[in-house]
Amino acid sequence: MSKYSRDLKIIIANEFLSGESSEILSKKYAISSRQIRYWSQVVAIHGDNAFQPTPHLRHAEARLQALKLMWTNDWSLGHTSAMLNLSSPGLLFVWLDRYHKKGFRGLEYHSRGRPCMKKPRIEPTHSDDEKTIEALKEEIAYLRAENAVLKKLEELKQAKRQQTKKKR
Repeated sequence: MSKYSRDLKIIIANEFLSGESSEILSKKYAISSRQIRYWSQVVAIHGDNAFQPTPHLRHAEARLQALKLMWTNDWSLGHTSAMLNLSSPGLLFVWLDRYHKKGFRGLEYHSRGRPCMKKPRIEPTHSDDEKTIEALKEEIAYLRAENAVLKKLEELKQAKRQQTKKKR
């Protein structure tokens, strides 16, 4: 969600276009004068359709076309982003920076937010028919040892109970 609503941007831009100084509007709304001038540029170009979401610019190919438009017409970042109805010229700068660092792959859309948790990998359990004889023998030995430990533990508990009965 943007910091300022679409309606507020249009109202402030129209005030600037009607002759109000960007410095006065800047103090009135506590918004930078540069931002106000940019908004007025977008409203002057797009009118009532200014600051509408542009979902087509999520594709890397569309972002590359936007950069090529800027390069071929020798436009500034601010003018190009105003022509494309972007929320701020900084967005186009980020695309340009990513393109210079990573090439076309840098322009691909990355979803924001925390990534989903990976589901734990479940190991398939093998049935007794699929296990080898040695694995079955190891399992039997382990189960026998576990059983012996549990029996010994039960014997110790009974012996302790017997001792407490004798003391009373």
